[in-house]
Amino acid sequence: MEKIDFHTMEYVLECLRNNTTKVRDIRSYMLTTLYNAPVTCSNYYKAEVNHDFYGQ
Repeated sequence: MEKIDFHTMEYVLECLRNNTTKVRDIRSYMLTTLYNAPVTCSNYYKAEVNHDFYGQ
């Protein structure tokens, strides 16, 4: 949790905004999302860039 910075929080909020499934336990969902965010954030943005530039 110490690795969470502004950009990581932006990523988490963007993922929450794009989530289409119903979250039953928001507390557990948020804890899991915040815990995993530093690892998954860079992969997410790499995929977004690849999609935007290369259509993959």
